[in-house]
Amino acid sequence: MSWITNIFTKGASSFASTVADVADRFIETPDEKTAFKLQVEQLVADRDSETEQTLRAELGAKERVLVAELKQGDTYTKRARPTVVYSGLAFIGINYVLFPLLGRILNGFGLDIDTSPLADLPLEFWGAWGGICATWSIGRSMEKRGANNPVVRSITGSNQSRLID
Repeated sequence: MSWITNIFTKGASSFASTVADVADRFIETPDEKTAFKLQVEQLVADRDSETEQTLRAELGAKERVLVAELKQGDTYTKRARPTVVYSGLAFIGINYVLFPLLGRILNGFGLDIDTSPLADLPLEFWGAWGGICATWSIGRSMEKRGANNPVVRSITGSNQSRLID
């Protein structure tokens, strides 16, 4: 039984018992109480089963997309994360290091030229770039420690290593 199933099953049974406790106050006969409790448990279990199937289908679709990207002939998709990381470093370096440093040097020569940064990089840039960097660096660290599974290979873009070819 998967951990997802455990979560849904425990949630369904506790919810059904809570509803059954409330129904006990209004339903008089024991047979009706039992039938009501079973019906609620079945409805909740059906809903949770449908939710789990949806999650599994979405994960399967994402996995197929990753596998298709890694198997295609264009190796750029395998290098896309490092390109984004290095491009982000270049943007940060130009905007927050090069322009201020250039301004100080030119001011030292007595030239008063506006070398302020182009603009502050937006919060979306920092969020996306930070997420990509974190995912890539964690995957590379796991790869260097010897972890070799489909998740690590999809993060790093490496092929499965085999002892005997």
